[in-house]
Amino acid sequence: MWSWANDSLPQAVLGDITALPRYGEEHAFPLLVWPSFRAEETPVAQARIVAADVLAAEGLWFEPGDEVDLHFAIHDLRRV
Repeated sequence: MWSWANDSLPQAVLGDITALPRYGEEHAFPLLVWPSFRAEETPVAQARIVAADVLAAEGLWFEPGDEVDLHFAIHDLRRV
């Protein structure tokens, strides 16, 4: 499920995530428009990369799980 379709997430963590379905509609990229989907690894990786570009992310993080895989767009990276 895309975070833009997840009502349980607070607005503070969403940023400009609504740009994804708009971009998907404008460029015929249905994986960005569908609230959730099951797909093979390649289409998901492609959607993740396009999403990172649309959101101007500085990086991506992928955390595989037993039932759900988590994908994060990373912003505002700083040295610690």
